[in-house]
Amino acid sequence: MSNYYPDISHYHPVRNWGKVKSNCPFLIAKATQGTSYIDETLDTNIRECERRGIPYWLYAFLNRGDETAQTRFLVEVCKERVEKHFIGYVLDVESGNTEDGVESALNYLKRQRHKMMLYTMYSEYERYERIIRHRPKKCAWWEARYGLNDAAYRPRYSTHKGADLQQFTSNGICPGIPGRVDLNRITGQGKKEHWFRKAGKCD
Repeated sequence: MSNYYPDISHYHPVRNWGKVKSNCPFLIAKATQGTSYIDETLDTNIRECERRGIPYWLYAFLNRGDETAQTRFLVEVCKERVEKHFIGYVLDVESGNTEDGVESALNYLKRQRHKMMLYTMYSEYERYERIIRHRPKKCAWWEARYGLNDAAYRPRYSTHKGADLQQFTSNGICPGIPGRVDLNRITGQGKKEHWFRKAGKCD
């Protein structure tokens, strides 16, 4: 793998930002959870990405219930911190969130000026299929499917049709980040790497 696409939180903090800059075209990092928790590495991740010119996305892990309030909290926490290398917001949907709750959260987020992503699990595709299919143009779809979860991507464990990004392992290795880390691949079915790296225009 020539490029690495990790997503991180305080569980796997970056130790060598130079290596991340050299190997990761963009970074996805946790920002919030619920309506009160802020990831302890958020400020460091933003500061280092801005300092080094690393495009970055920030996500909210959505607890079940009042997903719109949680999304509003994500935006309020991030909007005063982010600068020019920030690309967009991500909603991490894996807590049995209701379809109505996720749809309401997406409707709030699409009114923001930044790009957005929706993260769902392979096993819950049918639950959110309508929302996925009718997501805004500026919203990428990120699906998790691990297969053997041994750090290697295998085509027989690919995503549902139309996914832009696949989280294929939680046991990956990424330069600059110690231990095992979530890794992703751009599927080639939709948005290309430049879309995930470039702020502003959403085509």
